[in-house]
Amino acid sequence: MNTFKNFHPITLFFYFLFVLFISIFSFNPLFLIFGFFGSISFYACISDFKAVFKSIIFYIILIFAVTATNPIFSHNGATVLFFINDNRITLEALIYGAVLGLMIAVAVIWFRCFNLVFDSEKILYFLGKSFPRLALVFSMTLNFVPNLLRSFKNINTAQRLSGKKTSRIKRYLNSFSAVITQSMENAMITSDSMKARGYGLKKRTFYSRFKFTFYDLTYLAVSIILFSLSLAGNTSFEFYPYFVIPKADTLNILSYISFLILSFVPFLFEVKEGAKWKFLISKI
Repeated sequence: MNTFKNFHPITLFFYFLFVLFISIFSFNPLFLIFGFFGSISFYACISDFKAVFKSIIFYIILIFAVTATNPIFSHNGATVLFFINDNRITLEALIYGAVLGLMIAVAVIWFRCFNLVFDSEKILYFLGKSFPRLALVFSMTLNFVPNLLRSFKNINTAQRLSGKKTSRIKRYLNSFSAVITQSMENAMITSDSMKARGYGLKKRTFYSRFKFTFYDLTYLAVSIILFSLSLAGNTSFEFYPYFVIPKADTLNILSYISFLILSFVPFLFEVKEGAKWKFLISKI
């Protein structure tokens, strides 16, 4: 299911802005752990199991790769673990690398969720009036990679089943060439079609099926409150020269709990709607 995307585009945009802002700029391990499990749980609700499983393996490898690579280039930190070619490998550099890898993984997962929830129609609604060209380019960019991969698989399958005996490399090159040609033609057709319909003109009217309801306002208000509480505490970690954890006072604990709730709100919403749907089906 993907009922979370039924919220108003403004509500969805600010929610993803809040979680991405804290995940990227706070550089707090606890925030990143909450964001990782919250985003991967939500991603599991709106995507298939195979894609989620592959993503988890990829992100774990990514985190370990960044963790192992950072101490090679950064030798800061006071706690020396061992030496490699007279280069210090410190505990603080390892921790910093792990946090950096986790931050990259969390940001990518949230952007994937954003791509599945915030479709091209919402982008055109959100940016169409003020920045019509930017909205068109951005919406086409989000669809470019999935459409490119889908077309490549279809063309490659058609060539493989055509009966012609060609090497795999040659078949891939022919498929790639056909996909690029098809993408350029589709871009030109889309551009001409949008221009013919008057897209981008100042006096052009916009139709939108989105209505900002009280439900959207309530969810947006809750997101703003949780976001503000997440930033209220002094939760900044120090990595160099020593790894220092901030004090666990009341305000900091409140910040952690607020971001934990904020991260898991889409997942809880999907679970609630899924349970409600199954209950209604059972009553039929």
